[in-house]
Amino acid sequence: MHHSKNHLKPAFCLALSLAAGSSLGAPVNYEMNLTTTSGLGAGGTMNTLGMLFGAKDRSGSSATRSMELRLTNPADIPEGYQATHSVPAAMRIGPQLPLTGQRHSRGGERGETKESQPEGRVLIYWGCATTIPKGQPEIIDFKALAARMPPEVMAMTRQSRASGHPASGAPASLPPRTLGWPWGDDNFRGIPGEASAVGEHAVTASFMPQEIRYTLDANLDFLEPMGLATSAGNTRATIPLTWQALARARGYDLHAVGSNSEKEMVIWLAAKGKSPMLPGRQHECTIAEGVFAKSPMAMVAAQAFGPLQGFAYPPQKPGEKKPLIWTAKVRINAYDNLMVGMQDAAAGAARESAKDSAVDAVVPAGVGGVLKGLFGH
Repeated sequence: MHHSKNHLKPAFCLALSLAAGSSLGAPVNYEMNLTTTSGLGAGGTMNTLGMLFGAKDRSGSSATRSMELRLTNPADIPEGYQATHSVPAAMRIGPQLPLTGQRHSRGGERGETKESQPEGRVLIYWGCATTIPKGQPEIIDFKALAARMPPEVMAMTRQSRASGHPASGAPASLPPRTLGWPWGDDNFRGIPGEASAVGEHAVTASFMPQEIRYTLDANLDFLEPMGLATSAGNTRATIPLTWQALARARGYDLHAVGSNSEKEMVIWLAAKGKSPMLPGRQHECTIAEGVFAKSPMAMVAAQAFGPLQGFAYPPQKPGEKKPLIWTAKVRINAYDNLMVGMQDAAAGAARESAKDSAVDAVVPAGVGGVLKGLFGH
């Protein structure tokens, strides 16, 4: 009898380990984001405010492809773990990508400083129109900006926040529950322009009792570039915007940022109270005359929302509520942006210097500190 108990002990420990790993039935969650970026932000995940606060275009305006992977375990991930994502040969990278995480500690946000609260206001316009509609702009004082900012404006930073991760210098006090890629992969050199995600994907981890496996078809491949364009040479009149009609786009978000002075910023949204702002069938929009008339330049950014697909195991029939072991979600998006008025403001300057000057003109000194604090950068 004693001999049998010794044999049962390892099995009992394994069962406890698996139960802890699944956090009493909570599934492992996996995310894959496939992004096509073009315009000034080509080369990585683009976000208007993120670009304005330090990102420079060093790769021209050609489109680039990127992929972000994120695995979230319901329980602490043990020391010495191993986790990989195997991609199909058509991705032209890998074939195994390391999923890594960093130890981090819980901590409060940094306190606001006087520099992050200058006096001033932001003017918010919205809608595709040639003239400014009645009732606009909505005016918000900088001191009340965080509390009153419309959700559409806060959504501008959702993408960059989703890709954030703890700083490498953070104290090692908590084991991570989230692993990801490409951060932590010192061998990663970018995804080729001809790469395709079509095929079978498999995620394995030493702490997961079962691998995550799903297959992507052509509908879930990278989107084509948006091709955002305008015929406007300056910000004084209407700014007509056009982009490619992407067959797989579910909808589009467009927004623009400029500044009238050191203490007055202007934000324009293609629509207010909608997500996405514009339907997938629409591929043109006009910023009304007068919105950026006092701004020397304006940064316009666009996002195309492509297919969204979820996977889960075990598969669920309608009405079933089986305990899930894992879930996976695949998002396909595209980003593009352009600067209106840059040629006038940067005439005679080198291309890189022109872009730096344009960024400084769009967000005045002092205002950048406020927005960095509000948007997490």
